[in-house]
Amino acid sequence: MKRYTTINWPQIDFVLLFSVLFLVVLGAAVVYSASSFKADNFVRQQLLNRAQKAQTAGDLNKATELRERAKTVDGSMYFIKKQAVKILVGLLLMFLVAAVHYERWLGLSPLFLFGSIILLILLFTDLPFVVSRDEASRWLRFSGVTVQPSDFARYALILVLARFLHEFRDELHNWKVFLSFLGLVLLVVGLVAFEKDLGTAAMITMIAFTVFYFAEVKIGFLFLTGMSFFAGGLIYLQLNSYMIQRVISFLKPLFGSGEPSFQIQQSLISFALGGPFGVGIGNSVQKYEFLPEAYKDMVFSIIGEELGLFGTIGVLLVFAVILYRGMRIAKYAPNGYGRLLAAGITACIAIYAFLNAAVALAMAPTTGIPMPFISYGGSALVSHLIGVGLLLNISSQSDPAHAFFANEKSYRGRMQTMPFFGASTTKQRWQS
Repeated sequence: MKRYTTINWPQIDFVLLFSVLFLVVLGAAVVYSASSFKADNFVRQQLLNRAQKAQTAGDLNKATELRERAKTVDGSMYFIKKQAVKILVGLLLMFLVAAVHYERWLGLSPLFLFGSIILLILLFTDLPFVVSRDEASRWLRFSGVTVQPSDFARYALILVLARFLHEFRDELHNWKVFLSFLGLVLLVVGLVAFEKDLGTAAMITMIAFTVFYFAEVKIGFLFLTGMSFFAGGLIYLQLNSYMIQRVISFLKPLFGSGEPSFQIQQSLISFALGGPFGVGIGNSVQKYEFLPEAYKDMVFSIIGEELGLFGTIGVLLVFAVILYRGMRIAKYAPNGYGRLLAAGITACIAIYAFLNAAVALAMAPTTGIPMPFISYGGSALVSHLIGVGLLLNISSQSDPAHAFFANEKSYRGRMQTMPFFGASTTKQRWQS
C-alpha cells in the first residue's frame, strides 16, 4: 500500500489561509449588518405566529405572554448566530481535510461523486426532506440542517476529473475517451439544470472546462463541446420563460431600451450611496428591505454601500490574491493530480467570486450565485472551505525546488502554436 506523508503545517500557504480567514470574518460582519433588520422582524413574527396558535388552542395566558415578548424581543442576531455555526463547521472541516494527504481524498472521489448524484436525484422526488422554494427544489433538510447538493457535487466532480484526467492523460487525444469524461460532466450539469438552477449549471461547466484545459485536452475538442453546451443553454432558456426574461432585462439597458430589474437598480443604488469610503459597517440603508437578498446573493452591494469603492476594490484584490496563490500551488504541486485539483478548486472560487461581483454591478445577468466565504449560507460556505483545505494540503506537499511542471511561457506557446485539432506542443509530462 502506498505510504502518504503527513501534512507539513509550517509549509502550508499562509497567505492563502489568512486571505480566506479575512474574508470569512468580513463576511460575518457584513452578514450581521445586512440581516439584522430582517432577522429582528422574522423573530418577532415567529413569536406572533406562536401566539396566534396558542390562542386558537385556547391557551390565552401563553398567547398574551408571547405577544408581550414580541414587543421587546431583540432578534437581530438570529441569522448571524446560524452563520457562526456554519463558519465553525466549515473551518473545522477545512483543517481536517488539510490534515489528510490530498491523494487519499482523490481515491475516494468516485464515492463522493456517486453520493452527490444520488442527492441530486432525490431533489426530483416528493420525499418529505426535499425543500422547494419559488417552484424550485434545490435543497434537502435533514434534522433541521438544510443542504444544497449542487454545492458539494461541483467539488466532487473536480476531484473525479483531477484523478482520472491525469490517469488517462496519454489517451485524451482520443475523442472517445474525452466524450466519456464529458458525459460525466453532462450528467451533473443536467441534473442541476433541471432543478431550474441554470446559473450553477453554467458555473460547473466553466469549472470543468478549466480542468480540461489544464489537463491539455485538445483545444478543438473544447471549442466544439463549448459551442454545443452554449446551444443547449439557449434551448434551455427558451423552455423556461422566466430565465429568458432575466437575460432580456439584463440586455435591454445595454441598448438603451429599458431599465434594469428592481434588484439590480437597488444594487446600483447601494454602490452610489457608499461613495468612495462607504457609510460604515452597520449603517446600510438598503438592508431595510430595499435590496432583496441583501445578506445572501447581493452581499457585495452591501459591502459597496458600507465600505465604499475602496472596500469593494479591496475585497476583489483579496480574491485576486487567492487566485494567484491557488495557481501558484497548482504550478508547484508535487504531481499532476495535485496540479489539476488545485487548478480546479482555484477556478471554482474565482469564478464564483468575480461573477457574483459582476451581477451586483449589472455586468452579468442575475444568477443566484453567492460570493464565496462572504454570503450567508451553509452548503456554499462549507464546501468552499473544504476546497481551501485541499489547497492547503497540496501546498504543504509542494517543493518548488523539485517541481516538474510547464511554466507560464509554455502555456502561452501552446495556445499560439497548437493546430485546431492538434495535440498540445507542451512536451513535459507531470510525474505520477
